[in-house]
Order: sequence, then C-alpha cells, then structure tokens
Amino acid sequence: MNVIQQAMAEGRPSVGLWAAGPSAASAEILGRSGLDWILVDMQHGSANAADLLPLIQAIELGGSHALVRVPANDASLIMRALDLGAIGVIVPMVSTAAQARAAAEATRYPPAGNRSFGPIRNFYGLDRAEASTTCLVMIETAEGLANVDEIAATPGVDGLFVGPVDLGLALGAGLRLTAGGVVDEAISQVVEAATRHGIIAGVAGLSPEHAESLLSAGARLVTVGSDLGYVTKGLAGDRERAEQWAARFARPGTTTSG
Repeated sequence: MNVIQQAMAEGRPSVGLWAAGPSAASAEILGRSGLDWILVDMQHGSANAADLLPLIQAIELGGSHALVRVPANDASLIMRALDLGAIGVIVPMVSTAAQARAAAEATRYPPAGNRSFGPIRNFYGLDRAEASTTCLVMIETAEGLANVDEIAATPGVDGLFVGPVDLGLALGAGLRLTAGGVVDEAISQVVEAATRHGIIAGVAGLSPEHAESLLSAGARLVTVGSDLGYVTKGLAGDRERAEQWAARFARPGTTTSG
C-alpha cells in the first residue's frame, strides 16, 4: 500500500502540501514536513515536464511521497507521472463517468486499463506497481457535481477530489477562497457520494483552519498549505515589521526624496 492507502486502512485522514513552484530545494523542504505527501501541481503551478523528475526525487529525499496533479486528463501525462515515481495522480476537470474511466484506465495496466509498461523508477513488480497507485479525479464543474455518483462508481477511481474555488465559480458563487453556502453543500454531496461508493473523499484545503473544517465535514484527504503560500505569508509578516521599524527608528528632521 502507498501512504494514502495506508492512512485509509488505519482510519486516519491523509494530509499533504502543494508544491506550486519548480524548485527542487523547496520541494525537499516540503518533503521534510513529516506529512504524508506533497502534491506537485502541473496544472496551475509553474512546474513543467522537465521539472517533474527532480521534484519527485527531492520530495522522496525529504522523506515524503509525491502526488502529481497533471495539467489535463491525458493518458500520456498520467502514465509519465507514474513512471517517474508518483504514488498517484489528481486529474482535473472530470465531469463525466467516461472522463473518469479514461483517467482510471491510464493508471492501470491491461486488462484493467491501458497503461503502457515503462518501469523508469520505483518499480516493484507489475502487481505491486498497480496496486499502490492512487487515482483521484477532480469534481470542480457543475456537470461533474451532477454526475458525481456515476463518477464515484467508476472502476479504478480511488477517490474524488474537490477543487472548491473552481467549483464555486461553476456554481455561481464567485471567486472567493472559501465561498461557503452552495460550495459547502456541494462538498457535502461529493463526500456523501465517495462514502457511498467506498472511495476517498478529498478536498483542497486552503489553510490549516479550512482543512480542519473540511475534515469535520467528512473529508478524508486534504491539503493544508503550499510552498508559495508559506513564502507569501512569511514575507507579509516581515514587511509589516519593516513598516513598524520605519516609524520606530525614524530620525527627526530627515526626509526621503524620490
């Protein structure tokens, strides 16, 4: 079992972080966090195909495991991420059972799927390589929400993963990080569908507080932060201190000129 499957077997939630930047050094630091997995974001993050292998290696060096959000529901991208050592993939914008089936089949070797055999690294034999792979499909459109039961019932889909911001946009809630209301109801609908079909309910947490609320709502797999988010937060705090210093250590009678 991979670390996500192990968490589910133990009855505990699985928690991870986003790696949105292309830095292997930052990815290694995230890997040393002690959390289950680091999600390499190739959809909205700045990592490209050439960055993927060093990022996965750095995460493993840090002691964690790599999930990869591929940029699209494309079999070649899914297979490549798995061949390079990802324990699983998150596939965006899945709105129908047919799209879910295409994603799942790309993670499974024949006869269960159509994954091509290419043991680049982290290869432990055919059966183990397939059994330890996790396929999560994203519910982030109104159509996907309407078809959530059919998607959850798709063979080979190990879990549903909600993108709350995109789902909020699709449902008319606007661009808010935690939209509440209709989005909370939609998340509950996804969690219930995943639970009915015995698969993982995952949601992108946007902060530790948001992640805790998602776990309270029944999610079993969440993120708590990102590399870029931690840098932004740290810089904001230091900027605030610098502004305080500007007032505290100003010398009377001096001016600045442009």
